[in-house]
Amino acid sequence: MSPVSSETIVACAEPKAMLDMFVQHIGKDHGIEFDTADDGDVFFEQSAFRVDFGLRPDGLSVRLSGPNETAISFLKEEVVEHVSEVDPKAAADIRWSGGRVDEGSHPENFRELTVLKSFEVFAGMQRVTLSFPGLDKVEGEGPHLRLLMPLERGRPPVWPVMAANGSPVWPDGKDKLHARFVTIREARQEHSEIDIDIVIHAGGLISDWATGAEPGSKVGAMGPAGMTSLPHAQRYLIAADGTGLPAVAQLLKRVGDQRDGDVIVAFPSSEVAAEYLPRTGLSVHVMDPAEFERELVPLVKEITDERVPDFAFFAGEFQNAQELRKHFKTVLGLDKTSQLSTAFWRRGTAGFGS
Repeated sequence: MSPVSSETIVACAEPKAMLDMFVQHIGKDHGIEFDTADDGDVFFEQSAFRVDFGLRPDGLSVRLSGPNETAISFLKEEVVEHVSEVDPKAAADIRWSGGRVDEGSHPENFRELTVLKSFEVFAGMQRVTLSFPGLDKVEGEGPHLRLLMPLERGRPPVWPVMAANGSPVWPDGKDKLHARFVTIREARQEHSEIDIDIVIHAGGLISDWATGAEPGSKVGAMGPAGMTSLPHAQRYLIAADGTGLPAVAQLLKRVGDQRDGDVIVAFPSSEVAAEYLPRTGLSVHVMDPAEFERELVPLVKEITDERVPDFAFFAGEFQNAQELRKHFKTVLGLDKTSQLSTAFWRRGTAGFGS
C-alpha cells in the first residue's frame, strides 16, 4: 500500500503565531518534539506519519503524509480543529490538495456497525463482537477505530457529515456524540466481523455501552487507522496496562517467533495473561492492575538496565507514557523510528479514554 499525502495553506495574518500554536498543542497533548528541515520548515514523524509546517507569505503551509487515506482524514480533522480554536474563519476556508470532498455526506471512513454479542473475557475486560461491512476493503489500514455513540443514552444517533475543509461537522446539543479510539483485538474477514475489548470502569460511557451492548444495536465507527507495521528489531520491549492489551496482542502476532525481548502487561494473573495473549518467545512480566501505574516505570528501568531494546512500545496512562517516552529517548537512545509511547487515557481527565 503506497503512502498518501495532502497539503494546504492556512491563510492567516500571523503564520508564526499559528505555527507556535501547533507546536505547543502537539507537544503538550502528544509529547512530540519537532525537527527542522533543510529548507527551514518544521516537522514531526511518528511511525508511518509525518506532518510538515512552513511559514509562507500568505499563511502557514501544512503537508500531511500517512499510510492511507483514512489516516490522512484523521490528520486533516486535527489540523482544522486546532486552527478553529484560534481562527474559525481560517479553519472554514481550508481546502486540501488531492481528492474531492462530498459536502454533506458521511465521511468515507465512516461505517455503522452492528453488535453481534458482548461478554466478559476476564474480570474487568468486556469483549464486543461487531459486524463490520466492507472489512475486506480496509485490510492492513491500521488497528484502531474511533467508536461513535450519542452522549444521551438511547437517543437515535445523528452521524457526522463532511465540510468543504476536509473535517467532519459533528452534531451538537442533544445530538452530541461521544467518540473514543479503541483497538481491534481480532478481525475475521471471512465473516466481516471484529472483536474489540474494553476495560470496565465505573462511569465510563464506552465501558457502560460495552457491558450493556445488545445484539442488533448499532454503533458508529471511523477508521481503521494507526501503525500498520512493526519495525524489525533484535530485541523488543512492549508494555501496556489494560487499555493497551489489544494493541499488545496485535504486536505480538507481528513479532512472531522473535525470542529476545520483554513484555510487561497488567492482568489479574499469569494464567489469564497466557490465555489472552498470543504465544510468544518474549519474556512476559505480569503485574497486578492495581499496582501497574506505580510500579511500571521502575520495572522498565530495571529491565532495560540489563537488556536495552532496539524497539520500545507503551500504551496506557498519560503520565506513564510521558515518563517512558523520556526514558526511551534520553536513557536508551531510541529515536522516533524505534520507540512509541502513547497515552490511551489520562487519570483525572473526564472523557479521556472513557
